[in-house]
Formats: sequence, C-alpha cells, structure tokens
Amino acid sequence: MDRVREKMKTLQTEADTAKTEVEKLTAKIQELEQDNQNKDQEIAALTNRHQVLEEQVEDTDKKVRVMKQLLNEDDIQAGHYERRAQALQADCDQWEAKYNDMAAKHAELQKNLDSLLGEMGDV
Repeated sequence: MDRVREKMKTLQTEADTAKTEVEKLTAKIQELEQDNQNKDQEIAALTNRHQVLEEQVEDTDKKVRVMKQLLNEDDIQAGHYERRAQALQADCDQWEAKYNDMAAKHAELQKNLDSLLGEMGDV
C-alpha cells in the first residue's frame, strides 16, 4: 500500500509540476499572442503609411510631369520671343542705318543749300 501511496504522491507531484508548466506555457502563449497582435497593428499602420506615401509619390510625379511640360512650353515660347527680339533688333538696325544715311544726305543737302544761298547772297 505504501508503494501505491508513494506512486500516487509521485503522480500528484508530476501533475502539479505539469499544471505549473501548463500555466507558464499558457502565460507565454498569451504573451506571444499579445506580441503578435501588437506586431499586426504595427504592420497595419506601416502598410497604411506606405499607401499614403505611395499616393504622395504619385501626386508628386504628376506635378513634376506638369511642371516639365510647362517648362518645355516656356522654353519654346522663350525661343520664339528671342527670335522675335532678334528680328526686331535687325529691323531697328536697318532703320537706324537708313536714318544715318538720310541724316548724312540731309547734312550734305543742307551744306549745299547753305552754299547756294551764300552764292545767291553774293550775287
């Protein structure tokens, strides 16, 4: 009978030890589940942030494309206006040359007129 009691005592000790181990493992499982839940929340937050950043990148890319297009159009207009300014400068240079020629002819005619008037005054 002592052997049976001893065996029962041993089994009770093993059962208590197993129960303690089960409690430890249950606590560990709960801790790991909480950790897993926290990481799932972190992943969800990071995924959301990633999505927001991707949308911002797309918006920025669109803005960059629009700005490049506007810049290209501005470059084309600048080239047009530069050519127009050069043409106007060439016209201005032509008119200035004509003016200088006419001023020289006028000065020569004025000299001839003064000379003629001087000769007529002597007569």
